[in-house]
Amino acid sequence: MHSENTAHTAGAREELARAIQAAMDEVTCEGARRPTQTQIAKATEGRGRHRVSKSAISAWRTGDRIPDSWAALSSFLSALEQTASLPRGRLDDPKWVRLYERARAEQVPEPGPQAVTLRVRDADPLELKVHRARTAEGGNAVPAYIPRDVDPAVRQAMSRAGRHGGVILLVGDSTAGKTRCAYEAMTAVLPDHLLVVPRHVTEVPEAVSAVSRSAKSGERCVLWLNDMERYLGPEGMDLHAIRAMRTAKATVLGTMRIRMHQQFPDDELVRLAENFQVDRLWSPPELDRAREELHSNRDPRLRLALDQAADFGVAETLATGPQLWQRLCSASVVNGNPRGAALVWAAIDLALAGLADPLPAELLEALHEDYLPGRNKQLIGPEPLDEALAWATTPPDAVTRLLIPDGTGLRAFDYLLDAHLRARGASPDFIPERVWETVLRVGTERRQRFDIALAAHANERIDISRRALRPLADAGDVDGLRGLGVLCEREDRTEAAQWLQLACDAGDVLSLRLMGNLHFRRQDHAAADEWYRKAAEAGDEVSQSYYRGEPGPVLVRAPQTPSAPLPPHETHKVDEVDEEDDWEEYGPTPRTLRLLRAAFKILADMAYDELTEVGDARVDLQDNYACLFSDMPVLTWGQKAGWRRQMARCFDDLADDIEAGNWPLPTCTGEEMAMHLALEHASSMVTDEPDLVTELVKGLPEDPWDYDWELCMTTFLEDTDVLFLYEPWSQGIEDPDSLLNQRLGIAGLEADRWFKPFYKDRARAPERGFRR
Repeated sequence: MHSENTAHTAGAREELARAIQAAMDEVTCEGARRPTQTQIAKATEGRGRHRVSKSAISAWRTGDRIPDSWAALSSFLSALEQTASLPRGRLDDPKWVRLYERARAEQVPEPGPQAVTLRVRDADPLELKVHRARTAEGGNAVPAYIPRDVDPAVRQAMSRAGRHGGVILLVGDSTAGKTRCAYEAMTAVLPDHLLVVPRHVTEVPEAVSAVSRSAKSGERCVLWLNDMERYLGPEGMDLHAIRAMRTAKATVLGTMRIRMHQQFPDDELVRLAENFQVDRLWSPPELDRAREELHSNRDPRLRLALDQAADFGVAETLATGPQLWQRLCSASVVNGNPRGAALVWAAIDLALAGLADPLPAELLEALHEDYLPGRNKQLIGPEPLDEALAWATTPPDAVTRLLIPDGTGLRAFDYLLDAHLRARGASPDFIPERVWETVLRVGTERRQRFDIALAAHANERIDISRRALRPLADAGDVDGLRGLGVLCEREDRTEAAQWLQLACDAGDVLSLRLMGNLHFRRQDHAAADEWYRKAAEAGDEVSQSYYRGEPGPVLVRAPQTPSAPLPPHETHKVDEVDEEDDWEEYGPTPRTLRLLRAAFKILADMAYDELTEVGDARVDLQDNYACLFSDMPVLTWGQKAGWRRQMARCFDDLADDIEAGNWPLPTCTGEEMAMHLALEHASSMVTDEPDLVTELVKGLPEDPWDYDWELCMTTFLEDTDVLFLYEPWSQGIEDPDSLLNQRLGIAGLEADRWFKPFYKDRARAPERGFRR
């Protein structure tokens, strides 16, 4: 892979690049056809040739890289002859050896951290970390792609992001097929975009700069963040970088394993993302498509995956995940590879304890004997250390290995981490004490301290989290102060408040909201409200949404139970009401329903009008304010036009219920939100627009219980759970895996489930269409 925005090097490297480009141009004139980079790269995969990727060919042509070996260049030249239908040996020329040797000998300044940049169409799936499968007879390590159920939705989102920018995140277990799904969608929908790939978190600033520069010259970019968690946190994609991506209308495309996704619910980039779940176990339609592929392409790898589909996902079997897991679990036996397995187990635990970077072999050697079975480690007869390392780092089927060499270190195959967690589950005693002590000693970098704290928190080891973050907090690191405040609350709210106060004093806006949450859980609602107000005035979107207005001296609270003013000339009748009368038997009065219907229609019109203006763009309470859509909870602000159109229809559906003589009973979460907003709007009309209200209800009899909005709430709504989405203390409650969600037993609050019917027998006709 290469950089299109870097200057070409001079001298021998440039001469070799010109020769490669000239050869590709010449064969077009002499050969029967003009070969593409894809065809040439494909031709290098067979006949015992050295494999060359599309992106490598691009880099050679521009001089940004030279071939890693003469075998690679020779393989390219042979493949070029073949794909152009030239006689074999046409490109045999001693000049190529001379060019290559001079280019290799040329001294080039060592480049600093720099993100890789290339055209999407030239991207190589293996270089983007698509898992390698067993190499087939023809040399193909990437099997034919079998469409997944999630593909249409991902590609629609990709198309929208390609026009307007956006964040797309594919979430799933290791080897579920996330990266392949993302790669296929990107190359199918945005082949002409510029692809920017930071290889490490240190390259994020340069990647963001590359995207911004490209945007100024009219280029649209995709920022590729495979394993997105590696690029998050204090040293990764901060608010400045995210704003730069939005300004450039770039597509941020990432993948993340489920267990990591659960650790970053409040990260700004994760919160902005449009999430798509890629399931590990394939659905019946996906398996049917796999069988169709097998019928036309007798790939033995696919046959094996289908045979095991009841227990494993097709993608994970193709990547040999289950086979490697079984190989590891069965290695610690006499005459097996117990020392090799011990090295792998040590690497797994270190990674799960927060050391995500490649690990020095010396570190694994120092820890691994703890993982040898039995008290007397020598009784099992462990193999020599060099043999153990060779076993762990050698791919059994030329696919992948238990320990993967990465730079100067080793890392455990990520599938093994997820498999280990599935087998045992996180707990305080899941990771050995010596491992925790080791990661605290070795992981001294700022990013590593946060990774360790998160891993410890996931295993309920708050003591380790505190030790990981304390050095940062003592140095005045704002993120460390905030992190300690959040982590300490479970054990000591007073200490948590002290850390958060220090973060607030340092100007951290998020800590203002977290202080509000802390006081809310202490049942001090007045103090909580004051902290939320400070957060809103400082620009915190969640707190602003709570008040639903521009931050300032006077803020309007989120939807509450509206007041129920009675007509002045009828108030004397209230005393005559028998308290035991069942008012709900009769329901709201005709005037109440008439005004509520008007509120639904007004809000529907507002929604359709705003939809024309806002389209797919993300809304907020500032420059991108969109009346009604900005009045909804923050988790909906990034939804697209199709979602917003369905929301507009919710108001129409409830208005139509009243017009048909029925009660407007919400059938989904979207309609519940529509009910709350309409009740609030109708209540405001009674107070602020009495003349309009009089005109709307003309001809209907007055009643002492006209405009009883509280009765509407209890009559039309089963609960008010959807309003939790406004509360700062309940952020993340929509996630079914969140502790708060599980404790309260709430369902259907995720934005993509707002229009799923509560009950099948009350579902609205799907063919009813839209008014506008």
